[in-house]
Amino acid sequence: MKKITICLLTLLMTALWSKQVPQAHAFEGNAAHYFNLGMKTSFAYKKIHYFTKALELNPRFAPAYEERGLNYYFQEKWDKVIQDFTHYIHLVPNKANAYQMLGMGYLKIGNYQKAIVNFDKALELKPEMAAALSYRAEALRLNGQLDEAIQDATKAIALQSDQRILSDVYRTRGKAYQALGRKALASADLNKATQLDPRYVFYRYVSSYASLEDMRKAGLIGMIGMAFIYIFGMKLKPPEKDE
Repeated sequence: MKKITICLLTLLMTALWSKQVPQAHAFEGNAAHYFNLGMKTSFAYKKIHYFTKALELNPRFAPAYEERGLNYYFQEKWDKVIQDFTHYIHLVPNKANAYQMLGMGYLKIGNYQKAIVNFDKALELKPEMAAALSYRAEALRLNGQLDEAIQDATKAIALQSDQRILSDVYRTRGKAYQALGRKALASADLNKATQLDPRYVFYRYVSSYASLEDMRKAGLIGMIGMAFIYIFGMKLKPPEKDE
């Protein structure tokens, strides 16, 4: 009798386990389904909704943290950027871009030390990552480490990355030189930033070298300036180089 009871219990447990396995696969499939919906839509709020739904179904679905974190970044929700990329790095610990994004989140909230730590990690994984060098240079500058900022910016410039990164890094180095009182070098770098990205002509004269994020707050003035550049195709003469 005892043997029969044991056999019946074994059969029952096997049956229950076999039912749970397909459910686990369905669970994964549903998370992937919502993730794919998020990737297909063009609306940020819908993307975030679908990625959140995927993570509710599977909290270890790493790509959903990455994509949702990127969308939070463009919405300027810095705390959520930090949360999502912290989760992502816990699941995928060796991706340089993730550490860069986490560093950018900390940079935006003014936690320069943590920003630098994460840019350090990104550069350990990918030493010639121009964007990470550029952002670390800015974090170092804002943290008062001007000589280190200049060194990073110079390395980033030597890598000859895309024009937008080069423009930003010349601007960072120019500001560092400016803070050190090295006016000729500051002027040369800020002029170079303008040549690489003419929008900075407008930003510089209205906001005293304010960042693109700061200039959004200029409201109507900023919109008018951008209209001249983008709609009417205004040609901006590059400033002469300071030899």
